[in-house]
Amino acid sequence: MTRSTQLIATGKQNSAAMTLYRPTFSIVSSVILLISIAATTAQSQTADQSAKVDSIMAAWSGTDRPGVALAYVEDGEIVHKGAWGIADLQQSVAWKTTTVSDLGSVSKQFIGFAMALLAEEGALSLDDDVRTHLPHLPDFGATITIDDLIYHRSGLREVYETLAMINWRGGDGLYQEHAQTLVEHQARLQFEPGSAYLYNNTEYMLMADIIEVVTGMEFHDWMDARIFAPLGMDDTTIMVRPGQVIPGAAASYGRDGDGYWNQIYDNSTVQGAGGIYSSVEDLARWMDNFAKHTVGTPATVDVLTTNGSLNDGSPIDYARGIIVNDIRGQRVWSHNGASAGFRSQLIYLPDSRRGLVVLAATSSIRIPIDELLDAFMGDLLEPEGAIPDVEAVEEDAQMELPVLSDPDAFTGLWLSDELQVFYDIRLEDDGLVLAHRWLSTYPMTWVGNDTFSLGGGRELRFERDASGQPSGFVWDNGRTIGVEFRRYE
Repeated sequence: MTRSTQLIATGKQNSAAMTLYRPTFSIVSSVILLISIAATTAQSQTADQSAKVDSIMAAWSGTDRPGVALAYVEDGEIVHKGAWGIADLQQSVAWKTTTVSDLGSVSKQFIGFAMALLAEEGALSLDDDVRTHLPHLPDFGATITIDDLIYHRSGLREVYETLAMINWRGGDGLYQEHAQTLVEHQARLQFEPGSAYLYNNTEYMLMADIIEVVTGMEFHDWMDARIFAPLGMDDTTIMVRPGQVIPGAAASYGRDGDGYWNQIYDNSTVQGAGGIYSSVEDLARWMDNFAKHTVGTPATVDVLTTNGSLNDGSPIDYARGIIVNDIRGQRVWSHNGASAGFRSQLIYLPDSRRGLVVLAATSSIRIPIDELLDAFMGDLLEPEGAIPDVEAVEEDAQMELPVLSDPDAFTGLWLSDELQVFYDIRLEDDGLVLAHRWLSTYPMTWVGNDTFSLGGGRELRFERDASGQPSGFVWDNGRTIGVEFRRYE
């Protein structure tokens, strides 16, 4: 009796147990099914996105062209990465997402961050007079602060476009000391500090020198110890010697008129304004620090991303080494870069913690940045709007030009005492040309009021003496403006 009861009771317990477990089994099955469906959907979406990105990057795909890599980040994690083309065409080495290349001006945000970090630590103030740290620089009669350097409002000459007026060509060596040498011999400021914005690499090179003075360390060592290493940016380095061997680095290229690829050598040792070699994977780690603050604090990032203003209060759409503005309905931090044939683009949306970085080895193939943004962030971005390009060359306005009646009056040999360089203005078949013995010959297009255009935003403005004859001119060469020349003979 007892045994039967026990058996029945056990049977009831088993039955109850089965009754209790059936719904649980059903829930688990449903959850597993949903997870399976979600995983399949995610895989399908990932596959679809990969196919879409491959299609967008089709022009870069092949073993006969320079390479490119990208990384797309959400909440600090790389969601999509890819590489196409070749890092070294001579050795047929494929580009990878760990391949490093020169970031060009994308490097500027690193020194902006470094300055914010040092200011936060009390090592310097962003309002310091630059001559407090570099006392051998000339006194131009107006204070130039560190923030004037950071916000491109110092009035100093731009190193690349000034040296290009002397005897420097793309691919020639340009060294860190050239920035201070240039400033030491500058005749006068281009404008009063803080009164205008003019993008300028000289300023960021000087900031690298200031960091060395303040920290007592070489710039590249300090950057590695304080920023790169703590963030795990193990493939990132700064080129400090011409011809320096950088492990995993790509070569850069340009395509000539006959369609051949030619290597463009990166012979500069510019620090601060450029010269950082990194990979898309390391730059993903850098973008993650914007939110996680492994290095620095929220205040450091706030200082980095605070836009500047001019003396009259006019806003500047440039923060401390990074561009901050609203694009396509989103707050965007961005910068692009160019060095030798290398091209770079970093875009970060701080409100959604999503970012995209692209590194390439040539400008001869277009980087489809807008298409990539639509592919990765189209759910956030409004249809219209463009990412700023600080490396863009100014286009000349099209206009009906007047006729020059006295071209002979402008001919002769002209000297810049500041640059110690001569130019010859002479008449050729098609009109006046500006000629240098070792550089190009530039056609001069008269636009009126004793002003000639050389194209590309460059112009000469002549002055006349008491007799009405041209006696000198001022040359604006892009970001270097107001260089004076006088008649020599």
